[in-house]
Amino acid sequence: MAFPCGKLLNLGESGNPLEGFRHLGVTSGPIVSRRTQFRLLVALTIVWAVWAAWSLIGRATPYQLRILDDQGVPVAAAVIDVGGSQVGTSGEDGVVEMEWGRSSTVLDVSAPGHVSRNVTIADRPAELFEVVLKARVLRGLVVDTEDAPVPDAVITAGRAQGRSDDDGHFNVRGAEPGEVTVDRPAWVPASFEWDGGAGEATVELEPLVIRAVHIGGEAVRDRFDEFIQMAKSTELNAVMIDLKDETGLVWYDTTNPVAIEVGADYGVYDLQAVVDQAHAEGLYIIGRLVAFQDPTAAIRKPSMSVLDTATDAPFSHNNQYFLDPTDPEARQYALELAVEACATGLDELQFDYVRFPDVRPESVVFDGGVTADVRTSTIIGFLSEAVETLHPVGCAVAADVFGFTTAAVDDGAIGQNWEQVTSVVDVVSPMVYPSHYATGWYGFDRPNDHPADMVRNALQDGMERLLRKVVVRPWLQDFGYTPDQVRAQIESAEEFGLGWMLWNARSLVTTEALRPPE
Repeated sequence: MAFPCGKLLNLGESGNPLEGFRHLGVTSGPIVSRRTQFRLLVALTIVWAVWAAWSLIGRATPYQLRILDDQGVPVAAAVIDVGGSQVGTSGEDGVVEMEWGRSSTVLDVSAPGHVSRNVTIADRPAELFEVVLKARVLRGLVVDTEDAPVPDAVITAGRAQGRSDDDGHFNVRGAEPGEVTVDRPAWVPASFEWDGGAGEATVELEPLVIRAVHIGGEAVRDRFDEFIQMAKSTELNAVMIDLKDETGLVWYDTTNPVAIEVGADYGVYDLQAVVDQAHAEGLYIIGRLVAFQDPTAAIRKPSMSVLDTATDAPFSHNNQYFLDPTDPEARQYALELAVEACATGLDELQFDYVRFPDVRPESVVFDGGVTADVRTSTIIGFLSEAVETLHPVGCAVAADVFGFTTAAVDDGAIGQNWEQVTSVVDVVSPMVYPSHYATGWYGFDRPNDHPADMVRNALQDGMERLLRKVVVRPWLQDFGYTPDQVRAQIESAEEFGLGWMLWNARSLVTTEALRPPE
């Protein structure tokens, strides 16, 4: 018979034990002695104490389970099963909130890219209990079609990612067995299957061979369908559109506050629609953004411009006005436009006029100076920041440079050093226009009369000086030339296995120089 404690302790108002028992429903029978009542009270108290203690012991004990890899790094998304049922998943800090019952518990701990473990917790755990899982490691080498190492390739195996080093080697910790993708901006992606085993995988990548023509802002608005048809009927596989050109005008539908402030927001075409149309036709699309030659912003926001102390006004020469490459606001303006454009799905963002002005009287002033070291570090710093900013949004980063840089040993006084630029960007496009070379270059009195040789010699110089694998895609001259002369330049570029782009400021293409589609 169970005795409720409250009733047992109620002995009645008179203090008579008999009255207390009457409260318990005992109304007849022999009267129990006080000693017996006391013994009974003690026994019931002991039973109650044992029951309470057992209840406390049997109650679940909360604790934290932390999952680490074999280098002490927290493992996210680890799954904990008990008896075939999932009881928790680790967060980014590797921690799972758990409860321990009254008996030994077997945990089945698994995580993507790690070797699973069974862990037995026999005794009550401390507040924090750690489990170490061994990470699976994918090792390998990325090479090009000539077995030369390819750096900066991104290797993705499930949730885990790694990057190839300067020698092409990679180690991806936490790699998941299955399909592995290998990608590098402006290169053809590759993939392979990995069974999770040891050994090194060798992956071959090849650069995209892009053949494109220049399309100015107004031509995008008025004639884009014409260029789509041109690509369908020729060897072209890409288009290059002006986002912001030498006038400083932004031709697409920008919402950038600086562009709006200076009145550069012309917005004559819908960039998203243009990108979607190009991709629907299977075309690679490149956006050209003139970085520092910008009369619109220089005049209307002179704080960003190169200042001429002789006139106390923005410096100009031959109607060119430059934003100061050392000015943080000027740099940010270009980068913000680039991010906005890349968000539409552009494949590549090419910066033009990414340099200091080539004519500079002593009276001009730059915020950060204009020594040789400042020039090169400024341009490389800008391009490095562009890579860091635009890769996460899916854009390859390209830079236009003067043609002479492929042979020059310095920066040409404008901040463009061939070895340094090609060590940073994904694509470099030297403007090897024969008409832009002075008498005597490569032994020719009239370089413009030798399109094939000039392009070949300039590219030969550049290719021999590359310090890393980078896509070289020259701008070729499509003005003042016959179809045969344009074709001669193309064939010189293709001797090196390179793609190319045809430049005509008015977006007039010599289609007779183009082959039919492949």
